Amino acid sequence: MLFASNLQKQRVIDNKGLAIGSINDLVVKLGPKYPYVTAVVVKTPEKKLVYVAWEKVQSFEESEATVTVSLAQVGPFKPEADEVLLIKDILDKQIVDTKGKKLIRVQDIKLARIGTKLRVVAVDISFSGLLRRLGMRKLADSIDAHRPPKFIDWENVDILSRADPSLHLKVSHDKLSLLHPADIADMVNELSPKQRTAILESLDMEVAAETMEEMDPEFQVEALTDMENEKASHILEEMAPDDAADLLADIPKEKADELLNLMDKEEARELRNLLQHPENTAGGIMTTDFVTLAADINVRQAIESVRQQSKEVDEMYYLYITDSVGRLYGVLSLKQLITARLDQKIEKIMVTEPIKVTLETEQEEVARLVAKYNLLAIPVVDKHDHLHGIVTVDDAIDVVIPTAWKRRFPRIFA
Repeated sequence: MLFASNLQKQRVIDNKGLAIGSINDLVVKLGPKYPYVTAVVVKTPEKKLVYVAWEKVQSFEESEATVTVSLAQVGPFKPEADEVLLIKDILDKQIVDTKGKKLIRVQDIKLARIGTKLRVVAVDISFSGLLRRLGMRKLADSIDAHRPPKFIDWENVDILSRADPSLHLKVSHDKLSLLHPADIADMVNELSPKQRTAILESLDMEVAAETMEEMDPEFQVEALTDMENEKASHILEEMAPDDAADLLADIPKEKADELLNLMDKEEARELRNLLQHPENTAGGIMTTDFVTLAADINVRQAIESVRQQSKEVDEMYYLYITDSVGRLYGVLSLKQLITARLDQKIEKIMVTEPIKVTLETEQEEVARLVAKYNLLAIPVVDKHDHLHGIVTVDDAIDVVIPTAWKRRFPRIFA
């Protein structure tokens, strides 16, 4: 089997042994279930792109390709409407299933020899595919030896045209068995800074953010500092607010300000607010991701509100009841909500006078209260009882258990 990424930049020579350039891309014509490569795009020493039809390719190996034409006999590349470029149009694109859910990025493209021809058979969505592209084939092979590579059969991939190169699955895949971000973090912690940054920049933003959250703090800082600013800011936007704020607090202020200025204004405002609180207080370890409800609505209305807020909030074990100016009024567990009658008012089933801490409460006291009352999260209020955030149990554990040991425990909010 061959992979598109391994063929890129391979040397191309004519039948007299003279170099005419290197492989820039592979051309396929859409239509067949497993399309054949119809041509190669060659980059000449003068950086021009020329087109060589597959019929003119005499031999094709990972190390070198031989063609039967000279440089003077080939012309500029002009793709047809039904042709796509495997590397430019397919590699690094996200696949979307039939329900519109983005699944994963295409890390590589698998090809097979059929006689003298080359045919596309699958897309590689595995982490080892990414490592292979970055030149870490031994590490990729080691992963594949313990975990089979993940391919999506080309037959199940639908692409309309070069004008619309988005990729869709012809069948719905609700879940793909992929490498967990915690596993990726374990591996990138062992790599060089350059390799670590390259991997994070190549991952989907959501996966990169989850991986960053699982990495050792010193490597987080190193990776974010070395990364291109725009990509770093996108990763911060995808991270949990408390984790993103902790990371920003550990990098030089000038760099942090540059990243905040590139972020969405609302998310940047939240992070700036979090950064104002001392690190050893509840305000310094809280997250601003939580669900609020009004007391005068019924359960049916509350469930609909939770559905709407769930698009932006991950932690929903507790729902916080606030008044019109944001003062904490009560708390409700998700279990209490879904087991109550639909016509019941929230104020009738909520817990009044919930356990809470203030922005200035020391983090050790926060952890003690979480443990004492077996809480999954605890609300954080100011002196006027306005709700500012919550401290989740995993962040409370960080206070009393070193990070290296905490990683041995399952993440409740994973």
